[in-house]
Amino acid sequence: MKIKIIIFILFVAIIYDLSSTTSLAQSFTSPSYHIDWGNFNMTGGKKSSTNYILTDSVGQNAPGQYNSAGYTVKAGFQYAYIQDYKFSFSIDNLDINFGTLSPSVGNTQTNNISITTPTGHGYEIFTSQNSPLATLNINTTIPDTTCDNNDCDQTTSGVWVDNNTYGFGFNATGNGTSNYFVDSTYFRQFANQQTGESPQIFMSENNPVKNHSAKITYKINISPLQPEGSYQNNINFTAVPKY
Repeated sequence: MKIKIIIFILFVAIIYDLSSTTSLAQSFTSPSYHIDWGNFNMTGGKKSSTNYILTDSVGQNAPGQYNSAGYTVKAGFQYAYIQDYKFSFSIDNLDINFGTLSPSVGNTQTNNISITTPTGHGYEIFTSQNSPLATLNINTTIPDTTCDNNDCDQTTSGVWVDNNTYGFGFNATGNGTSNYFVDSTYFRQFANQQTGESPQIFMSENNPVKNHSAKITYKINISPLQPEGSYQNNINFTAVPKY
């Protein structure tokens, strides 16, 4: 049986545009400039010398960090300089090729995600597929897995180790994945854009991170009755920083 699988990986980082939101701020205008800001400081920013690095806000009412049940307030824009690196998101392999598959043998391929979020409250990474794995004329598909106990879908993971359980799914292990996958034996479906399913979070953290990574494992197991052909789809990953 000749079944060839190619998965194309698409990824994008989204940084929210806050320019359209409504907020109360101080506004200063002259023929030469216009300044909109939440407060107007005497001075502030990031300063350094050979022996020190200083971030400060001078002139703001009550700058500093304040904590209470349910919230934390960090007043003063020097908190924007908590880390000295930029937001980044990468995937090391964008073309997953399974080659020829054998029935009733779980086949896997992997790639790795890396993310850096210097400020704010960490990140969320969403994923989805444009359609199930399908032949080019979309006459034949490989179904998404429902795992060994018929208990996994695009939002919930389940154990998938039985070679008599067929389908396509994924697992993630590493930073930010433990809330979504118990261990490497747990899999779930990709949300299916073709049927209107929304992209789902599978990796997230609530603090700034640097070079945190996770391994994505793609798994396919076909039945002996699966028609021959070349199957493919597109997998989308979207990283969203949390502020």
